[in-house]
Amino acid sequence: MGETERTGKVEQLILENYQRLNSMISEEVDFASNHGGLTGNSREVMWLEFFRKIIPKKYSLAQGVIIIDSEGNHSNEVDIAVFDEQYTPYVFQHNSLKFIPIEAVAVAIECKSSNFDVDKLEVWSDNIKKLVPKTKGIARMAAQGVVMVENDTQKRTRPILILASNLKRQTANSSSGMFEKLDKAFDFILMKQKSVFHLRAPNEGEHLGWWANELNCYDPERSKEQEDEEKKENSEKNKKDSKDKVISNKLCELRIDGYDLLTLNFQLNQLLMLINNPMFFPHYAYANLFQKQITK
Repeated sequence: MGETERTGKVEQLILENYQRLNSMISEEVDFASNHGGLTGNSREVMWLEFFRKIIPKKYSLAQGVIIIDSEGNHSNEVDIAVFDEQYTPYVFQHNSLKFIPIEAVAVAIECKSSNFDVDKLEVWSDNIKKLVPKTKGIARMAAQGVVMVENDTQKRTRPILILASNLKRQTANSSSGMFEKLDKAFDFILMKQKSVFHLRAPNEGEHLGWWANELNCYDPERSKEQEDEEKKENSEKNKKDSKDKVISNKLCELRIDGYDLLTLNFQLNQLLMLINNPMFFPHYAYANLFQKQITK
């Protein structure tokens, strides 16, 4: 057997595995939807196990999460949070509800059936985007000793936002207004049509330089003029520096036709690599938050 033939068989096995995975998730979603008492929890567990299969082991996954920041803001409940425990090695917990600092959260996932309130999902997304990470932490650096550290390439960060839903594709296509809102609220939307999941990535036509800025330098108060100026500066920099050519790759180039779960694997993990440097945890900022609560 030649090398090409062996390689082709391996690739085919991987594709077939994703077809089986698609069928399995579809069946579990249908089962949860047809058994009212199990719907929410079963759906979340099923999606948690799927994302655990495709997300690197350096990340932890948790259900029932409230994301907080050191200024006293918090998100609505997040069904599944993907977070990095390297620099944030603890989670604040009350019974089964977990409170995770925004500095640690890489992905926030909302799991829904076919019935949901689009306006509430917009609020869910906006509340996460409004959280304020602190960019400074104190740590020992090999060449400098103990110093206040601020990563100039990661001024801010926000989680990648995913909607995993039993929303039927044809139903969604009949409501352009629904998609217009969802596209602004989420980076990835998984929706079911019969027994197949389809991935919608509203900004997959953007290059990775755009994504790096969106995820690492995100600022909800940034004006349109500032955004245009940044795009102009980035464009000029790309022209001058040949090293930036690779960053012009677009997310849509990772799409595998007919295999949307495999596409999500490639696209999501590529974006995770853009935020691969976790932020140092701002211990003093959170200590001040709790101290203020005590002295009220």
